[in-house]
Amino acid sequence: MWVPRVAVAAGLLVLVAWSFQQRWTLLTASPFPLGVDGYLYPVELRALLAHGTLAYPSSPLAFYLLAPFAAATDPITGAKLGAALYGAAIALPAYGAGARLGDGRGAGLVAAVIATTSIGSTYLTAEFVQNGVGLTVALVALWLGLIAAERPTRGRLIAALGAFAAAWLTHRMAAAFVLAVGIPTSLAGATAHGRLRGRRLIYLVAGAVIVLLGALAIGAAVPGRLLSLGDAALARGLLSATPRWSAPALVTPDGELALGHDALLGLGLAGAIGLGLGRRVRPASPTGDDAARRSIANAAAWPIVLAAIAIGLPVLAVDDREGLGFRLRIAAFVPAALAAAICARTALAQLAARHREPALAALAVALAVVRQPGTRIPGEVVTRPALVSAALALRGAVPAGATLIVPERRIAFLLAWYTGAPVALRPEAVAPDRRYRVLPRHCLGDGSPLERALDATRGEPSLPPPLGLHAGHPDGLVLVAEPTWAWVVARLPADEQARCQRWPTR
Repeated sequence: MWVPRVAVAAGLLVLVAWSFQQRWTLLTASPFPLGVDGYLYPVELRALLAHGTLAYPSSPLAFYLLAPFAAATDPITGAKLGAALYGAAIALPAYGAGARLGDGRGAGLVAAVIATTSIGSTYLTAEFVQNGVGLTVALVALWLGLIAAERPTRGRLIAALGAFAAAWLTHRMAAAFVLAVGIPTSLAGATAHGRLRGRRLIYLVAGAVIVLLGALAIGAAVPGRLLSLGDAALARGLLSATPRWSAPALVTPDGELALGHDALLGLGLAGAIGLGLGRRVRPASPTGDDAARRSIANAAAWPIVLAAIAIGLPVLAVDDREGLGFRLRIAAFVPAALAAAICARTALAQLAARHREPALAALAVALAVVRQPGTRIPGEVVTRPALVSAALALRGAVPAGATLIVPERRIAFLLAWYTGAPVALRPEAVAPDRRYRVLPRHCLGDGSPLERALDATRGEPSLPPPLGLHAGHPDGLVLVAEPTWAWVVARLPADEQARCQRWPTR
């Protein structure tokens, strides 16, 4: 292998520690959680530690993995600590999977560095913790799956199946990735050694199909928590008529959010791999275990290549913050890292190991120096102290049994954390006598008909007056009882009335 194991282990530990320090610095720059869903994690962890269940339905395992850190500190600190640690730890399974896909430790080191130093990976640590944890678990599952496929034993198969189940329980994207890569890898492993043929192979395939359908059926029974066939609907509108050649992560009316160039990197590497696999360049015709290992690596490579191409397509729709295209672009570092390892095997196949491995290790070091995400990332959502003060002012103003109807997810979870009151984005499932609307400033607008109608209620003695909570502006965050809200909506112009009745959320 020409790269000592001790040097690899030391390098990986340094990489994880360095990445953890950067992520921890980013997360602790503010005493409050970061991200749109920042307060979701402490709310879920508080409920998990207090009652053993989650406050909101979700894939559960990520929160159980974060729970020990919350128990040792507090839910906010614990969520940050776990997010930084699991995000940085992606270096380890990325190395393991990359070393097998790239047939060498040098390729594994390149994959580990690309995955760990990605701006997208750091963005997940701050914005979408559950997704970040899920991708780390998914790479663990891929790593163990490759090990089991190369040399199947009972213990390895059990470990791989356990890791696949863990990915399925952690995040839907992690489950989809494991299925896409794991199924062809498992089939290649089953046939590569010549141990499963004919009837046994048919039984294996049938059993895998039954397990897959059972998992998807369970997901359908608990929608929104686990991967199911219903998630295929997320692919609708995944392509855009307007190509974006720089492959940004998100396009908004205010501009583009670029999170590095991993999508373009993956796209370029996928093209190189396609040429290499298509030509089947190799120094010699492998036999025995080498041939089996090469067959398994090739089977895993194709879905990774296809994922890198799909994510890097300029016509991928990334104009919706809640859309699948945005989430895929953020996660572009995973197929890019694995594609780099595969490319090291296919493009450098003619190079002797004693030359290839040190060169790849040197490349990994260079990438670690150049690809520094820093302690700030573009597009990070920071919680303002004034908003926290407004939420704290709401604590004693929420009547018993009331549910806060909040049009913005970020504020909803923040209010749930500081007030402990039930919150909902949609009003339909809440009885009218229990509804209390919470209106952020952006919902009102300066001088809008809605703001004027809301001000008019303050002089109407028959109505509960709206309660301004924000110290910086009387309408910065307003609590409105349902009778008052109905009175306001009835006096709006037709177009504004229709908008308020739809209760648009974000």
